[in-house]
Amino acid sequence: MEEDPVEVDIQRLLTILQPDSLLERFAYRKQGGMGGNKEFIKLKGAKGQIDHSVTQGKVEIENEIVGFKCLHYSVTESNGHVEVTIVKKAPQELTIGVRTVADTAISPKDFTHFDDVITMTKRETEKKVQIAIIDDDEWEPDLDFFVELYDPNKEEKNDRLIGDDTRCKVTILDEDFPGTLGFDKTEIKAHKSREKVDIYVTRSDGSDGTINCMIKTEPLTEVVSNMNAVEFEDYCPKHEKVVFGHGETEKCITIQLVNNKGPEEEMPLKKGEEPEVEGEEEED
Repeated sequence: MEEDPVEVDIQRLLTILQPDSLLERFAYRKQGGMGGNKEFIKLKGAKGQIDHSVTQGKVEIENEIVGFKCLHYSVTESNGHVEVTIVKKAPQELTIGVRTVADTAISPKDFTHFDDVITMTKRETEKKVQIAIIDDDEWEPDLDFFVELYDPNKEEKNDRLIGDDTRCKVTILDEDFPGTLGFDKTEIKAHKSREKVDIYVTRSDGSDGTINCMIKTEPLTEVVSNMNAVEFEDYCPKHEKVVFGHGETEKCITIQLVNNKGPEEEMPLKKGEEPEVEGEEEED
């Protein structure tokens, strides 16, 4: 007698079955549609490289003599380097040029530019090339650059060798955690006799790099009492950028109050909505 089918949460099942290794887990989760690169680097300090796709049989135009073993590599920023593998397909001595090409990742900010000539003997079938990755404390989105092969004997070296497998992409995964910004308290009560009120913005779940948010005071739209605070009459409105440097976790925002020398009645103030985190733009 067949048992009735049991309803299973597919996402929970995929999570239970995922491998223990961070590198294997990243590939597993990506294939199962369980999230992007950040699962791969969820634990701060995780290092590694993953080779996404083997070239053979996966390109339309394949170079008959030489090419990259994989078309796409991912590497954590803290790994310090990425290692790409060049495959020689013909039993002959071969001299080729290897160089990096910037995309969203640029040199020397994100990686060290590589441009060199390598020689492979008749017996060699593979050659590994290491390219340095720059590790910093600034959070940034995942960035890409390319590595390509060219003929060093040609006067015009701008063109790479023929074939889709003579160029591979490298994705740098940033495992820095900028953190989340929010107010320390959701409500603060102030008295008319006070000259100011201090509001604290806190940074939690990480403090890598520089981030910022905008803060703005807003009058209450709903009627809490007949003593709603009024801009300029009861307090000075504020609208400014708050910048958190690397490692900073708290900022104090001071709101100036207008002292009318009246009775010490509580005046409700509404702070701006939850601040939206922005990455600090770097100057070129």
